[in-house]
Amino acid sequence: MEQTNSETNQEQVLSKKERAELKRAEREKEREQRIRMKKIKSMLPWVIFLAVIIGGIYWVAVTTEKSSESRPGEEIPIVSRDHINVGDPHEPYNSNPPTSGPHAGPLPWGFSEQEVADEDAIHNLEHGGIWITFKDLDQQSIDTLREIARENSLSVVVSPREANDSKVAVASWGRLMKLETVDFDSIMEFIRKNKNKSPERLAR
Repeated sequence: MEQTNSETNQEQVLSKKERAELKRAEREKEREQRIRMKKIKSMLPWVIFLAVIIGGIYWVAVTTEKSSESRPGEEIPIVSRDHINVGDPHEPYNSNPPTSGPHAGPLPWGFSEQEVADEDAIHNLEHGGIWITFKDLDQQSIDTLREIARENSLSVVVSPREANDSKVAVASWGRLMKLETVDFDSIMEFIRKNKNKSPERLAR
């Protein structure tokens, strides 16, 4: 009988030890959780900051791509922004008519009865303007271009140009649209979406 009581007391003592160990383990676990949460909270501002930066970069990239896709005309690689005098030797332009490159000028905005120098017109493109050139058009088509020049009197240069390889060419800085007829709506859309997409946004 005495042996049974001793065994029972030993079991009770062991149970107390086990309970104490469990409590100690729980406290340790809680302490580790508090430390882990503290670390997470300290890192959270940096995680949010990085997420904002990455999200911003992604948004700019997507917006730029969509903006480029929605702008009418063909994208032409930028050549240079060197300033020269008309007639000075320079690197060849990479489109006809040119949309960037060495330039002089700028020209007065509006309709010109005479051809203008490419070097001068490019300066207007750098200022955010649109250069519309034409050849072999009937008078009604020319009058339509004249009207476009009037409606955009501080942002468009219109001039004849025999060197064109299309009847109408509409140029902005780094962008070009060629047409075989005067399409009023297409030209006006080109002006709206490509004006001031340039290094110096001075067109109005």
